[in-house]
Amino acid sequence: MRKDLNSISDVLAGNAQGLSLAQIEAKTGVPKTSAKRILDTAKANGIDWAEFCRMSVEQQQNIFMPKRRMQMNFVEPDWKSIYLQHERPRRRVPLRVLWEQYAQSVSSSQRRLGYSSFCKSYEHYKLNLPVSMRDVSLSFQWEPGDVAMIDYSGDPLYYTGRDGVKHKADIFVGVLPFSNYIFCLATKDQTRQSWLLACRLMLEYFGGVPRYIYLDNSTGLVIKADRYNPKICNEFKAFSAYYGFCPYPVRPGHPRDKGAVEGAVGIVQRRITNRLSDIQFRSVEDVNESIRPLLQELNSKPLTERFETRAELHQEEVLLMTPLPSIAYELGQQEKILKVRKDYQIRLNNRRFSVPYQYAGKTVRVVCWPHKNILRVYDVLTGKQITEHHYDPLGVKQNILAEHMPPNHLAMMRSKENLLDMLEVFGSNTAELGKVITRNQPLRVARRLLTSILAAGHNLGGEAIENLAKRVLKRPSPTFETFRQELDSLSDTGSDSRSIRPPKEDPNIRGAAYYAKRLKETQSVGGKHE
Repeated sequence: MRKDLNSISDVLAGNAQGLSLAQIEAKTGVPKTSAKRILDTAKANGIDWAEFCRMSVEQQQNIFMPKRRMQMNFVEPDWKSIYLQHERPRRRVPLRVLWEQYAQSVSSSQRRLGYSSFCKSYEHYKLNLPVSMRDVSLSFQWEPGDVAMIDYSGDPLYYTGRDGVKHKADIFVGVLPFSNYIFCLATKDQTRQSWLLACRLMLEYFGGVPRYIYLDNSTGLVIKADRYNPKICNEFKAFSAYYGFCPYPVRPGHPRDKGAVEGAVGIVQRRITNRLSDIQFRSVEDVNESIRPLLQELNSKPLTERFETRAELHQEEVLLMTPLPSIAYELGQQEKILKVRKDYQIRLNNRRFSVPYQYAGKTVRVVCWPHKNILRVYDVLTGKQITEHHYDPLGVKQNILAEHMPPNHLAMMRSKENLLDMLEVFGSNTAELGKVITRNQPLRVARRLLTSILAAGHNLGGEAIENLAKRVLKRPSPTFETFRQELDSLSDTGSDSRSIRPPKEDPNIRGAAYYAKRLKETQSVGGKHE
């Protein structure tokens, strides 16, 4: 092994923590034999990890790396420019390309570094960088039960279905950064429904709900990625509102914002998926059956740094998390906040549904379960259910219920038979008159004529409209015109109207003049309908 100062520091730090050589190897990647030589050198010189950190780079190299590369008269590369090009976050230039550029700039009469020496010298340059140029990161101290992070692993598993075709099973990973408690699940894809299913099962596995869930800017959950104001899809908003956590998309291009789940993905790949990659699975369910015992084994293994298991730390953490709701979130649920139109209808997925006309212009909450063909509308302020509709994505595009209409609109929608039944209330003559004058009339015309007779009956009263209808029926060929003529003559003479005239001495009761005016208005309306 080629030693460097960082590896030496890691070995001494592990020894200071009381780790064995095997544990040091597992943590740092330094083989046990090399780690032993480093510890022997440190013991011979009376150096521990704290003393090593106080030494200068030159002192560290003299003790632990005495065989230094002989200095050669070569052209020194512009290490600062190389560093800025190689370490920039976007469009990083490979070291091979930078070395080729450096080699081309050196004349044949000068000596140049080979590619291997170039890389070693570059690593040495990075060790002595000033703090202003180093890639420094902030280490977060996560609060117990405060945050969970989710992502999909880049390495899937595969299963062969009944059709004999090989399918991909994507691996969802979730983690609680405080305890490093890990959850993983195989799904058929990375669609929105798969994300929601995985998140629901993750929360059930955790046994509680954190305050925040950090998520990648996946198109399945985030409609528009933005550093400051990302837009989350409505389905995930409804899901988060149901469980009571805040979804937090990380900054685009900053994977360290969710570094805990990035590390958890690597652990899952090494400890679980790599061990299952050679197994022949028949379904996603078979994949998850094999994942469960390995996941339990992973969470029950002691952590190197804390000497506790993930499960033990999680037992303390779950006490500080929000309890799960008694009923699990129902997948396939769509939820939107909509404004009721003037025609007391809402529009959802190119379909219209009525609500009580009193809610026209107001805002309501709409919850839809397409797989159950159910749509419910709730009052935003009270949370009370207003109405329910049958939802069929392939059915009729307009669902208008009669009980949602105002009286004047309902009258326009009544059938001919219904209007005739209403005329029966005034008497047999009125009902017979309605049948006679609407005989052989188109439906819409008949409905308009019957509505006019009904309005006249309400204005005159039952006895007066019955007498009028009896007189009209005695004519050779009763029509709506003869009905209007009789109605006009009744209004002019006022003979029958006197029988229903209210007492003048009562100031709170409308007089004959009012009813005569209303009668003329009714007649004018009836003429317009014609």
